[in-house]
Amino acid sequence: MKRLVLPLVAVSALSSPVFAEVLFSTDFEGLTLEAFSSPTETGKGDGTDWTSSLPAGWSMSYSGPIGNPVEFQGWRVMDVDSWIATEGNQDRATWTRGGVGSRGSVLIADGDAYDDGTNIDTGLFNTFALTPAVDLAGIVPGSVRIALDSFWRNEVTQKGRVEVSYDGGNTFETLKFYDSAALADGVGIDERLDLAVNNPASGSMVFRLSYTEASNDWWWAVDNVAVTGSVVPEPSTIALGALGVAALAWARRRR
Repeated sequence: MKRLVLPLVAVSALSSPVFAEVLFSTDFEGLTLEAFSSPTETGKGDGTDWTSSLPAGWSMSYSGPIGNPVEFQGWRVMDVDSWIATEGNQDRATWTRGGVGSRGSVLIADGDAYDDGTNIDTGLFNTFALTPAVDLAGIVPGSVRIALDSFWRNEVTQKGRVEVSYDGGNTFETLKFYDSAALADGVGIDERLDLAVNNPASGSMVFRLSYTEASNDWWWAVDNVAVTGSVVPEPSTIALGALGVAALAWARRRR
């Protein structure tokens, strides 16, 4: 009987097969939207315009001058068409990704719209949207990616960051930075971000969208957030894969 010898390279390859899995996602649809009611917004939407509620597990914080329009006091989920209508467009309608199809709802931080009723030229506008915690148990280190549709319209002094933090910590690592000082005023950046995350193999992580230091500037709009990671399969899957390769090698040697 001939002895079967599996090449070491095959054993190595079988020892760590990985599969991509969606760990978290949201398209900001399904929330109950109410009508605009602030003096600067009344009558400009269709009655299903905005909400201060975020998807389950999300949280929002705001610091800056307090006033109206409350519809834009921090990150808000808003109907795209209502957002375009209430601000008289100003190139908001050029976004090709957010709310694609029926347009629908997106997540918006808009310093320009808030300044319509409350002066933020000196107090500045800072708002943070935090995702639910994403479990990293069984996830391959360094395999996580966060993807989102982003529409940034630039003007100093506003800044935007996609950030990550681990295990409930207060220290955040920046994955994407929109630095208004490094971009021309008025430029619009409509893109699908796909950001690599240097995640550990255990614990948890959260992502934060930070729109800060905004005066009477422009906006940042976000939609279709997805977090993926590679999962190491069960040992039984690896064993079955090894048996399959071994059988194939044996068959070839028998020819």
